[in-house]
Amino acid sequence: MANIVLVHGAWSGSWSWTGVTRLLRAAGHEVHAPTLTGLAERSHIAPTQVNLSSHVSDIAGLMRWNDLSDVIIVGHSYGGMVITGAADREIARIKGMIYIDAHVPESGQSAWDLSGPERAGAQKAAAFAHDGGLSAPRGKAPANSSPTDAHRFDDLFTAHPINCFSEPYIATRAQPDLWPPRHYALCTAYDPSPFQTIAARLRNDESWSVSEFDAFHDVVRTHPEDVAQLIEEVIAGWENAA
Repeated sequence: MANIVLVHGAWSGSWSWTGVTRLLRAAGHEVHAPTLTGLAERSHIAPTQVNLSSHVSDIAGLMRWNDLSDVIIVGHSYGGMVITGAADREIARIKGMIYIDAHVPESGQSAWDLSGPERAGAQKAAAFAHDGGLSAPRGKAPANSSPTDAHRFDDLFTAHPINCFSEPYIATRAQPDLWPPRHYALCTAYDPSPFQTIAARLRNDESWSVSEFDAFHDVVRTHPEDVAQLIEEVIAGWENAA
């Protein structure tokens, strides 16, 4: 059985993984799904105190102080920024990485670099209207979820500290291009999406495997069975290839 660390996306919290966590634990895996600093039940932390480095430290510290090894680390959406940074810091603990409709930064890139100037501008404007530019509330993007699911989670989302989007990931290792096995899962119903370009690039990279969900961006919340199955199938594939 695997040690699995699940990292949620922007505006979210550990609650995003409730269904996935339940299924993976029932299958015998050890699962950690923490809420990142400044969000959900940790939203009492002032946004001025939170950036990408805070979240990288959350996850790197969780692995270090729990002495986790052979970790399968999974990131959704903005969580891809976080797992990249955390794995970079604690690479010896990582067995494999799974990105679900997520950012995959190179050293020096921020979430805004990857999402594009239009989305960055919209989030800056939303943050200014919300609290003077400190944190951005979640936008009502129509492709985040199906019309049936669109309002199920609205009350659980919290504004996201804006510095998390502007701060770049900076590699800390001497060989930042060396990674454990990595898999990317694209949500094809999320269109247009900044993640389509990422998936297209990775399909041509032999160091990655790529799959698709016929689902919207909120797949980790709306389709926990499919996400749990994907995680287990990817892990099994890596073990069989070893």
